[in-house]
Amino acid sequence: MRALANLGVPILCFDTCSILDIMRDITRTSNVAQEQKAALQIVSAMESGSMLGGVIAQQVRTEFLDNLEAVNSEALSALERFRQQVNRIDALVGVFGQPVQTDLSHLDGHVDRCRDVVDRLLAAAIRLPEGPDIIPRAFSRMTAARTPARKGKDSMKDCVVIETYLEIARGLRAGGLAAKIVFVSSNTRDYAGETGSTLRPDLAREFATLNMEYAPNLAAARNFLGL
Repeated sequence: MRALANLGVPILCFDTCSILDIMRDITRTSNVAQEQKAALQIVSAMESGSMLGGVIAQQVRTEFLDNLEAVNSEALSALERFRQQVNRIDALVGVFGQPVQTDLSHLDGHVDRCRDVVDRLLAAAIRLPEGPDIIPRAFSRMTAARTPARKGKDSMKDCVVIETYLEIARGLRAGGLAAKIVFVSSNTRDYAGETGSTLRPDLAREFATLNMEYAPNLAAARNFLGL
């Protein structure tokens, strides 16, 4: 912890969804180029060793591995559906005009390239184990329905994640780190609610005491970090 604080670099705390977003189905309208450009800049900054420290809670690592193959398969299937649709349209156009076959070779290997970026991120990030107080704190947060918990929803995993990052932030601040600490999660429903970008008030107060920022996506995280 002290060694990380002594580096004096900004810290980015990743939620599972924000890592998986890098390799999601590119036919989704929510998947935009600025997000992927931000991902590349963030990973490069982490790999530099002197610009940015990335940290990943053990719970995030576990959730990522649980969802990796499903997200990868979905991305591949979506690309195949897109190819089939383009081929169908080409055939229809050819009925009334010149035969055409749209070149889609630039899509070859796209999902693998995205996964390579994710692998680089995981390799460059510091994995945070769960301290002995994390589970009790997470359970208390969930039973009190404090963000990211909500009444009627099993939010234990999310609570473990946020308690892990609050603990690391407390340690870093106590160790003298003055640089920015940002938590990125595209799970805006649980963290930001109706605004989609601003933390719910209860967690916002906790973040404020530690001078932490919340980013709803990687592009926002990059901007907060000044990359």
